Amino acid sequence: MPTLHSEDLLRQPEPEWTGERWGAEGRPVLLLTESGDDRSAWWPVAARLAEDLAVAVLDLPEDGPIGDQAETLAQFVANLGTRAPVVVGHGRAAIVASLFAARYVAHGVVSVEQALDGPGGDPDADAALAEIAAGPRRIECRYLAVFGSAPAPGYPAWLEARVPGAVCAVYGTGDRFPHLSDPERFIEDVSALAV
Repeated sequence: MPTLHSEDLLRQPEPEWTGERWGAEGRPVLLLTESGDDRSAWWPVAARLAEDLAVAVLDLPEDGPIGDQAETLAQFVANLGTRAPVVVGHGRAAIVASLFAARYVAHGVVSVEQALDGPGGDPDADAALAEIAAGPRRIECRYLAVFGSAPAPGYPAWLEARVPGAVCAVYGTGDRFPHLSDPERFIEDVSALAV
């Protein structure tokens, strides 16, 4: 049976979030698109994940504080009537996913090509990273950081000290899109985390 795919899952006037739903059964998995990218980049992964999971692909607004985006994501999760999603983010969207997990209940986070040990020169991202790393609430869910190339030396230990049980996976693709360069492994990793 073909995967259920419906467009315009969510639209809000300010800021505008748009999205699509793929599949209707299983644990919810939210795939967040990095600001400025198009959600169609997630389609090959979404279609495969939707065979066993309820997948939503969301475009983040290009502007807006990360903290506000995490709050809007929480409202979206509440509107879906679900709890404890797996939240997957690429680049800056991984910061939103991680901040959501620090503030709310998540089953897991998959961070693609985004280290959390900033600073990176963006005051908004730096504030969100500081809250994630040392804020009043810790991430208490499964956490997978996916990189195309090895992260900075010591990063896996740094991450595990702040997110107990966190795992860094180096796909060896050498690019910023390991989830697309090695989709089979990525789908397997996300599916395992969603159990």
